[in-house]
Amino acid sequence: MSDIPPLLRWTRFASDPHGTGPEKRSAQIKALCSEAGYSIEDLDANGTFSRARIWWAGIQARRRFGALASVDRAGAGLLGYRTLLYRRALDAHRGTRVLLWETTYDTVLPTLAKAAGYHVIALPHNLESLVTEAAFAQSTYDPSVDLAAEVRRLALADALFTISKEERWFLEARGLSPHYLPYFPDAALAHECAAIRKTRLDRTNAQGAVTGPLLLLGSAFNPATARGMSAQLQWLADGPARPEIIVAGPQTETALSAHAAPHVRIRGRVDRATLVEIMGQCSALLIHTTGGAGAVTRIPEALLAGIPVVANANAARDQYGVAGVHVYDSPSEFRELVRAPLPIPPPPSAPVLAITRFQTEISRLVTASQS
Repeated sequence: MSDIPPLLRWTRFASDPHGTGPEKRSAQIKALCSEAGYSIEDLDANGTFSRARIWWAGIQARRRFGALASVDRAGAGLLGYRTLLYRRALDAHRGTRVLLWETTYDTVLPTLAKAAGYHVIALPHNLESLVTEAAFAQSTYDPSVDLAAEVRRLALADALFTISKEERWFLEARGLSPHYLPYFPDAALAHECAAIRKTRLDRTNAQGAVTGPLLLLGSAFNPATARGMSAQLQWLADGPARPEIIVAGPQTETALSAHAAPHVRIRGRVDRATLVEIMGQCSALLIHTTGGAGAVTRIPEALLAGIPVVANANAARDQYGVAGVHVYDSPSEFRELVRAPLPIPPPPSAPVLAITRFQTEISRLVTASQS
């Protein structure tokens, strides 16, 4: 398969197994394609077009697709820019006519791709209408109309893979035929997690647990993540005991600065070596989310590294019932869990069947594109 020209991919995110959740997902998809013998050419997100061309393309797109052409209800200017960007990329691509569609924001790209003879594989990182800025702002935003448009948009794909079981269930209920491709760290990251697990096993006490600070890890530029981290810090401050806590992740030093205290170390974004050190010594990873969609990529990585996870039901959604994921439904249950010695969990198994199904679908559509 090494002689097969590259597949085209549209993602807003870098493929970084050590990055944010979306970057981890993009890295996983790229790694799975590479394992199957396929390389990827990412669509260039930068372009320069005249203002007249942009507006004319945008007006045509709005006439064709309507106000729900995109999840962010883009105006004619942005819609026109995207239209020109997509056309240029689809025409310029000299590889296999298969599009990996990760950034599933609008109807324009799959429509243009199909018209140009591409087969489209949709890999939404989540249901976008449930994680828009309007939803994050906790306004009166009702996602039902945008969600219905998103379902119609995803139906344009030749194959569809969701990151969570819940989203697969929902899309099946709406008449689609999605597959499930859960997040799982790529081989290099899995190897690193195994090394962290070994370090932790050497530090266990009589209960099989690691005694160390609690870890709050997340990207605080995501308002929903920041709210969840803030709630957990408040619950721990209100409790009878104040355990040592390490807070790490982009923008945590600003979004959570009000929670700084002698027992709370807010580190902000840390380099990988520092994070590996923290993961080796922490007693548990704490996660709390409200709303949102997709799956929390921190959980499989933590479990591979031997770190127990304390999460509310929303955060645990795709990993609910998995060994090592301890779920609470109230602040008192949360405080009780973090005070308990939580043993190192068994390592989760790679989703071999789901991976095989994904790689098989790629091969099928590559073959179809060459016939």
